[in-house]
Amino acid sequence: MSADEVLRRGRDGTTVDLVLEPGGGSWPAAGLLVLRTLAVLLAVGVVFLPAVILLVVVAVVVGATFVGAVTVCGALWASAVLVLWPFVAAGELRSVRRVQFAPVRAPAELRFVRGAGAGAWAPISGLRRIQLDESVEVPYEGDPEPAGRTLDITVVTATGDDGGGRHRAPKGTDADALQRALEELLGPAGVRVLRSTERRVRPKPQPPSGGWVYGGSGSANSGGGFSGGG
Repeated sequence: MSADEVLRRGRDGTTVDLVLEPGGGSWPAAGLLVLRTLAVLLAVGVVFLPAVILLVVVAVVVGATFVGAVTVCGALWASAVLVLWPFVAAGELRSVRRVQFAPVRAPAELRFVRGAGAGAWAPISGLRRIQLDESVEVPYEGDPEPAGRTLDITVVTATGDDGGGRHRAPKGTDADALQRALEELLGPAGVRVLRSTERRVRPKPQPPSGGWVYGGSGSANSGGGFSGGG
């Protein structure tokens, strides 16, 4: 994926945006985030469908009606979703979606855009560094699968980690191109762009273990027996 999708010109053309998470930035966009969290929670509930079916079967066996068992399980599922929904939605609204820099040519200010809107502009001197942490999983010998790469982005200010922690860049993001683009944009302002790369070899799948070896056991037993005709 091109680095232009992570570091790109803002919608109004007056900013450069470091996109950490999609969406957010306005109340209409926040509403979509809230609805999306509800859809995600409902989808997660599908994972527990086998357990729900088992509960319904057990309830019917012990004497409950099928309709009654399904109604109770459905009510419990809906209640759990409604209880969790405000907490998950609040987290989405507080999370930093992108960092905006202005003006475009030589940024002197930045602000954090969260789910429900943008914060106040602050001097770019408060930005200490941007950390790029790359993890490369190298194929083992004979592995037909290509190498796997992940890239995490952390924005650190003078007051600590105001960028909402580590953010996973979209799969396939060109780390070299993103680093160069960030250095070109923020280098004149004295902002450091640091990068670390961790490499590890993908674990080789172990062959399935065999069953009990009866031949060796029998041979040992036969060798340990008493000889006749003492």
